[in-house]
Amino acid sequence: MRFVCRAAAAAAFIVGSAASAQQLAPSPTLDAIKARGHIECGVHLGLPGFSFANDKGEWSGLDVDYCKSLAAAVLGDAGKVKFTPTSVQQRWPVLQSGQVDLLSRNTTITFSRNATLGVNFQGINFYEGQTFVVRTKAKVAAVKDLADATICVAAGSTEEKNAADWFRERNLKVTIINFQKNDDAISAYDQGRCDAYTAGIGALAGQRIKFKTPDEHQILTEIISNDPQGPVTRWGDERWQLVVRWVLNGTIAAEALGVTSKNVEEMKAKSANAEVRRLLGAEGKFGAMMGLSDDWMFNAIKQVGNYGESYERTVGMGSPLKLKRGANELWTKGGLLYSPPFQ
Repeated sequence: MRFVCRAAAAAAFIVGSAASAQQLAPSPTLDAIKARGHIECGVHLGLPGFSFANDKGEWSGLDVDYCKSLAAAVLGDAGKVKFTPTSVQQRWPVLQSGQVDLLSRNTTITFSRNATLGVNFQGINFYEGQTFVVRTKAKVAAVKDLADATICVAAGSTEEKNAADWFRERNLKVTIINFQKNDDAISAYDQGRCDAYTAGIGALAGQRIKFKTPDEHQILTEIISNDPQGPVTRWGDERWQLVVRWVLNGTIAAEALGVTSKNVEEMKAKSANAEVRRLLGAEGKFGAMMGLSDDWMFNAIKQVGNYGESYERTVGMGSPLKLKRGANELWTKGGLLYSPPFQ
C-alpha cells in the first residue's frame, strides 16, 4: 500500500513538473514584447466603433480596447501598445512576417484561413452577421430585392464570397464590383456607383456614419451569413496564444462575474467567490502559469473594463453606432458570449 501511495505521489510530482515546464515554455513573442516595452497590434484602417484614429492619432474601438487590455495584462499599462492599420489584403502578410504580434480587427474566423494561412483564432469578441446598406429611396425590403443590382465590396473579403454564393444559390443575378481598398468600395457606393455595399452589421453601422448623408441610407436587418470575429495570432508560440486567448476570456468572465473597472479593487479585496479571486490574482497564481504577474486581469479590468463596459462605449448604446447587444450579450441573458471557467 505504501508503495502504491509513493508511486502515485511520484507520478503526481512528475506530471506537475511537466505541466509547469509546459506552462513556462519560452515565448519568443512575449519576450520580444517585454524587451521593446509595447505590444504591436494590427487593426483596421479606420472603422468607427471597432478601430478608428481621431485627428490626434488616438485610437478607440472594441478591437482597440482588446489590445489595450492585452497591454495592461502583459505590461501592466494599457497605454503600452502601438497600432498598425492594415487593409484586407495586408493583414495576413503583416501578421505572418512578425510586423505585428496579433491582429485585432474585424476578421472573420473561417476554416480555410485557419488551415492554410498559418494563423490561429483565439476566441470570439464579436458575433457579426453580413447584410447590405442601401439607399432608403430604393425601397429595398429584403436581400432578394437586390436582384440585378450592382454591389460594392472589398476584394478578398469573406463578404465578397458570401454575397456571390448567396445570390448564385438562389439564381439571382447581381453585379459584384470588388475594390482592393475597402474605403474605395465604400466611397464608390456613397458616390452612387453601386446600388448597395455589403459588410457585417457592425461594420456597416460604423461606415454609415461617415457617409455624406447618413440618414439617406438604411441597413437591412436580414442576415446572409454568420461571421464570428476575434483576435488572430501566428502558428507556433503556444504560450503567447494562451495569453491572447485568456485575456479575452477574462474580460468576458469579468462581466459575467459582475467585476467592473469601478468595483475591481473591492472585489479583489472582499469577494468570497473563488473564480473572482482567481481572475483577479487574489489566489491561484494563474498569471504565473503564463509568465505574467498575478494581477494581470486586475490590471486589464481596472484600466480598460470588462467586455460589457467596452462594448457599450464603443459600439453599444453609449456610442454613435448604438448597436444592441444581440448575439454579443452574455449567454445568461440570451446571447452567445461566455468564457470557459477560471479553474
